[in-house]
Amino acid sequence: MRGWRAQDLADFRDWLRPHHEWHRWDGPYYPVPDDAQADALVARLRTSSSVEAAHPQGLSDDGLPPRRVVVADAEDRLVGTCSWSWESAESQWARIGVGIYPTHRRGQGLGREAVRLWVDQLFATTSWVRLDFATWSGNAAMLGVGRSLGFVEEARFRRARVVDGTRYDSVVMGVLREEWTHPR
Repeated sequence: MRGWRAQDLADFRDWLRPHHEWHRWDGPYYPVPDDAQADALVARLRTSSSVEAAHPQGLSDDGLPPRRVVVADAEDRLVGTCSWSWESAESQWARIGVGIYPTHRRGQGLGREAVRLWVDQLFATTSWVRLDFATWSGNAAMLGVGRSLGFVEEARFRRARVVDGTRYDSVVMGVLREEWTHPR
């Protein structure tokens, strides 16, 4: 896991195109960004201080961790991203996400390791109380990542997500700072 480099932006933009299979797993109940939305996201990354900037303790100019970081392979190429967003800044509650883009890179523990490193970094650089992620009950891989890292299922909204015409549960898994034991 690392910060953004200028050369990552074209690769990231390509991964946002709708024909890529990873969209079927990462919130498939949300629309895939259209070209204008994808271009705007890449433009924000390009102009943000998170591209090729060195920040103390991995923090952005606002004193918070970068909102999105690169998951890189052994050749240092972008193969995914980790992100976070506020559920409640007032109570120090953030929601995390991970996406591993190439199909051939999934199922090798890369997503699990990325989440482990991301949670380590977020808890090490903040005073946040809790982190969670939301997924759908059909995403067994992400649910397995959460369980293997000590996340607890905290909410299940029955039949709340529709994927390919089938209803699935929405599942939220969370971990508290004091529960995080740096699993390996």
